Amino acid sequence: MKIAVFIDEYSHILSFYDSGLVEIYSDDESTWECVNQIPFDMSYQRDLADVQLKINMLTSEFEDCSLLIVENIKGLPLALLQEKGIGVWKFSGLFLPELLDFVKEELEKALIKPEKIIVSPTLIGCEQEAEYEIDLFSLLGENSGLNSMDILIPFMKETNFKKLQIRCSHLPKWFDRVLESFQLVSKLEKIESELFKVTVSPARWSEDISFRQSIYIPGMGGGCSSGGC
Repeated sequence: MKIAVFIDEYSHILSFYDSGLVEIYSDDESTWECVNQIPFDMSYQRDLADVQLKINMLTSEFEDCSLLIVENIKGLPLALLQEKGIGVWKFSGLFLPELLDFVKEELEKALIKPEKIIVSPTLIGCEQEAEYEIDLFSLLGENSGLNSMDILIPFMKETNFKKLQIRCSHLPKWFDRVLESFQLVSKLEKIESELFKVTVSPARWSEDISFRQSIYIPGMGGGCSSGGC
């Protein structure tokens, strides 16, 4: 990995609009080593063309370096760097090699995609009865990464159930609209002051639910994600 840092003669990290030295570091040999030093002066620009020229000259020496550490940058220079695939990390203070380790670690963390949690109603009894249940009140309260739409809609589209019991704190805005599209009906029962049981079932039972799979539901991925369904 290669990381560039814009510093002055005392190793203080500079604003992009200053004059100093851009040093490019590489950890190809397991330890950070400065592989290039580029004098750079953005303290004065005649016009936009001058800004573009200076940035082009700078990045032409970056090779496979795609990150620049500066104290501050905004506007056109930031946009031009981003167009060239150069990311920016803002940091103020004295530059020390330990900063490179920290930045690399944070970047690697950002690239790790969290494992998607798949949750679905569970079968009650035998398959022939086709009765399912799910406690959204507990699930959504324990995991902020879940939402009711991602849990319930795929199940309703793909599963030929006779009854689905949902424990929740309230019904989401999408609920009635989706049930109508899927030709389902529901019954709401109050269990406690802020707790409900919703029983969902087909308006008319049929072995064929292929029509549900063809229905497009806008907004998938943005359902309620805390304390309810």
